[in-house]
Amino acid sequence: MKKTALFFAISSIVSTPLFAQDSINPFADEKSGFYLGLGAGAASYDDAYSAYTDRVESLGYSGHKTKRDGLAKVFGGYRINKYFALEANYTRFADTEFDVSRLFFNNYQNLEVDNEISGYGVKAVGIYPVSKSVELNASFGLMKWKIEEDYRASANGREIDKESETAKGTSKVFGLGASYSLTNNVAFGLDWERINDLGDKDKLHFGETDVDTFTLSAKYTF
Repeated sequence: MKKTALFFAISSIVSTPLFAQDSINPFADEKSGFYLGLGAGAASYDDAYSAYTDRVESLGYSGHKTKRDGLAKVFGGYRINKYFALEANYTRFADTEFDVSRLFFNNYQNLEVDNEISGYGVKAVGIYPVSKSVELNASFGLMKWKIEEDYRASANGREIDKESETAKGTSKVFGLGASYSLTNNVAFGLDWERINDLGDKDKLHFGETDVDTFTLSAKYTF
C-alpha cells in the first residue's frame, strides 16, 4: 500500500509540469520549451554622424568615425512549437566615436564625440525546420534603445567646451537567421538584423541611422 501511494505521488510530481505546459500552450510539440542564450557579433553604422561630418568637414576638420564595431547580447524566450517562438533580449553595443581635428591659425583644434548604446527588445520568430538539426528563421520586433553621448572640444590640448546628452526611442527590428542543433538542448545560431532609425538627429551628433547587426550565438533549451 505504501509503495503504491509513493508511486502515485512521484508520478503526480513528474507529470504536473508537463500537464501545466500543455494546458497553457495548446500548440505545444516536441520543440516547445523555454530557452536562454548568449551572442556576440558586429554592428554596422553607415550613416552615423553623417550630418555632423558634413558640417565640420566644411570647416576644414578631418578625422575618423566608427562605422563598424562589436556587440554582446543576452536573450531568452519561449518556443511555442516547431514553427514559432517569442523572445526578449538585451544588447550592449561597443562605444562608437567621432574624432576630428584641424590646424587653424596655429591652433590645433579637436572635436570628440563618444556614444554608449544599449537596448532591450522583444520579437516574434517564425521558424522553418530544414532538417532535424538545421533551421531557418525570420523575425520582427521592437527595440527600446538608449544612447548616451559625450561631446568635447579642445584647442592646443586645452578643453574649451564639454556637454552630455541622452536620447531614448523605439525602433523596428527585423532579421533573418539560421541555427544548428548540436543536441536536443544546445544550438548555435547565425543571425542578421536591421534596426531601423536608431538615434535622434535633432538631439545627438550621432544623428539617426539604420544599423545592421551580425551575431553568432549559443542557446540552451530547457
